[in-house]
Amino acid sequence: MDQGYLKDETESKAFKDGTMYRSGVGALMYIAVCARSDIMTSAAILGRKFSSPTEADWTAAKRVVRYLKNTKTWKLKLGGGSNDELVAFSDSDWAGDKSTRKSTTGTVVYYGGGVVSWSSRRQECVTLSTMEAEYVALAETCQEVIWLRRLLEDFGVKQKTATVVNEDNQGCLSFVKSERSTKRSKHIETKHHFVKDLCDREEVVLKYCPTNEMNADILTKPLGLVKHYHFSASLGLFGEKQEANH
Repeated sequence: MDQGYLKDETESKAFKDGTMYRSGVGALMYIAVCARSDIMTSAAILGRKFSSPTEADWTAAKRVVRYLKNTKTWKLKLGGGSNDELVAFSDSDWAGDKSTRKSTTGTVVYYGGGVVSWSSRRQECVTLSTMEAEYVALAETCQEVIWLRRLLEDFGVKQKTATVVNEDNQGCLSFVKSERSTKRSKHIETKHHFVKDLCDREEVVLKYCPTNEMNADILTKPLGLVKHYHFSASLGLFGEKQEANH
């Protein structure tokens, strides 16, 4: 998907065949959820247009299909590592959705050296700063981590240590450690503050991660080709890198 897709303010004609659009984008979403995390963001963004797609949206969807065709030899590596502890990455853009100004949460969770969970979701609330958007994303990522910890426990594989959750926003990490709330952060729903409780119970431990090493960045917004390939590899996807605009 073109980096400028979300920023394009040019009006486009309505796409006449809504059924074809929903069918095509639905297929992309299925592929993204099952194996191709590298198109997860594109599929999620296009899925928001189900009710009123435009010709520009359909053009963007066809571009994703061409990208898949040019990378059809790519494979997804699962496991192979010696680490049996969950490791998560949490990231967010800020007000990236031009119609609602809501932010997008990107979540990646690894187990045994391979990716076992990835998602790109638009946040339910509008945040007033980058820190707040990152904090909401962190809460959503921690929810996924706790669910996976419980799932592994049901399988008889209990996590022995707190799960590392990587975060690239220093303000967000400082806010989690802070005992006070500010006027700018009070509007965040109380449920998101359960991150502090998880840290206190030593179920998760937060770790700073430089932005250029934030593997969840690819799940928050369209990236340039170099970054896209880099983070696709970090998600366990590998294969011949053909000239494929995405």
